[in-house]
Amino acid sequence: MVVITMTNCPQKLRGDLSKWLCEINTGVYVGQISARVRDALWIKICENISNGQATMVYSVLNEQHLEFCTHNSTWKVKDFDGIKLMQRPKFLTDNDIEEGLPKGFSNASKRRISARSRKPVEDYIFFDIETTGLDSERDEIIEIGVLSASLTEIKSQWKTFIKGIKKLPKGITELTGITYEMLQDGMELQEALNEFNDIIRNKTLICYNAAFDMTFLEKACEFCKIDFCVNRVIDLLPLARKRVSGVSNFKLETLAQYFGLEYNKQHRAMEDCKILYQVYLKLNEI
Repeated sequence: MVVITMTNCPQKLRGDLSKWLCEINTGVYVGQISARVRDALWIKICENISNGQATMVYSVLNEQHLEFCTHNSTWKVKDFDGIKLMQRPKFLTDNDIEEGLPKGFSNASKRRISARSRKPVEDYIFFDIETTGLDSERDEIIEIGVLSASLTEIKSQWKTFIKGIKKLPKGITELTGITYEMLQDGMELQEALNEFNDIIRNKTLICYNAAFDMTFLEKACEFCKIDFCVNRVIDLLPLARKRVSGVSNFKLETLAQYFGLEYNKQHRAMEDCKILYQVYLKLNEI
């Protein structure tokens, strides 16, 4: 028995899977197929699902009587003394933000509350990455931006290009304005990740669509044989879905327009960090 679940599955890929498996619900496929067909289908899924996520579970002759694998997922398969388990990332959402901005208070009130508190105001790390594409298995990080800020002010900024990538697609240059020549002034990936880890050490991370950024960072750390960060992560995407209504989508630029913020249409890591910080403040006023 094989069970495959997917999100954002392209129509052509759905057609290929339907030749071998039965789709019992949107993105859920089950069936009995040979190991050869199963492995070929999984390769096709990983090559064609783009920014979607996929999970496959199938029967094998082991102690658990099953095996599973994931693609583009922040849930990772871990071997624990011969037993396969799933490691679930801890992404903080609306209910987890304990030190965040008090909901419904004016900026002046927040400053007075902060001044009266004996507990130091925590600095958050807002970060964003730019990549050569959407597939963490094949694409690479080309820029990292970090903004360190408290609830009332921006403390510091850090950004770097990543040099040494194999190819920069023309579409990414058009989207970001980043050229191959600009990347040559950046850091090697390992050097950039080490500096990034030093900056974020023991800090709460805030990003938008955490699954994308964290998956790319994890893959990069794995490639460079660097320990992947285990910081608390606040993903603003589910927070925005909960607090904002009446928008056509939940892209960061759409939220910027919704809140009346100035937004540079060229996607750059530091510019997105600054917008992310402003969106975070706005979300906590709702």
